[in-house]
Amino acid sequence: MNTFTYKIDDHLSLAFPHLEAAEKLFSLLESDRPHLEAFIDVLAETRTSDDEKNFIKTKLHGYAEGTDYLFFILLDQTLCGCIDIHTIDKKVGKGEIGYWLHSSYTSRGIISKSVQAICNLAFNEFGLNKLSIFANVENLPSNRVAQKCGFSLTSIEQQDALLYGKLRDMNHYTLLKEQYEKGFDE
Repeated sequence: MNTFTYKIDDHLSLAFPHLEAAEKLFSLLESDRPHLEAFIDVLAETRTSDDEKNFIKTKLHGYAEGTDYLFFILLDQTLCGCIDIHTIDKKVGKGEIGYWLHSSYTSRGIISKSVQAICNLAFNEFGLNKLSIFANVENLPSNRVAQKCGFSLTSIEQQDALLYGKLRDMNHYTLLKEQYEKGFDE
C-alpha cells in the first residue's frame, strides 16, 4: 500500500487513508461483517465501496478541519483494520479513539499497539491533552485494550449507545497526557 505510514514495529504500521483503498477496505469489512457489526452498528450504513469512499472523504475533510484523524492498520503491509481519533475538540484538547480489526487478526496485540501509537501521535504531534475510549460493557476485548493501554475507567454510562434498537451501557475510559508521560517515565 503506497501511502505515508507511521511505523509501530517491524510488522505493524498506521497508514494515512486514501480514496484508492476504499474498495479494499470495503472488502475487508464485508468479509467480517457479522463479527464487526456485533458492536459497531454504523457499519449497517456501509453497503457499497462508494459508501466506504464517502466515509474516507468525510474523515479526510475532518483531518483538514482538525476534528478527525483516521489511519489504516497495516500488518506486513496488509490492511487489517482502522483506528481513529474523532470528535476532536482542539480548544479543550480532547478526542475519542475508535477502532476495529478483522477477526482473523485478533489476539495478537495489534489493537493495543495501535492504540499506544495513536496516543503517542495525539499527545506529541496533534497537541491533545485527553483521550477517551467508549467500550460497550459487553465488548470484553475492547475493554481489555483500554485497560492494557493505561486508560482509567472514569464512568459507566448507562444506556448511552443505541445498537440495533437496543440501548447499551458503555464504559468510558480516559487517559490524560500527564498520565501517559508518567507511565513512560517509570
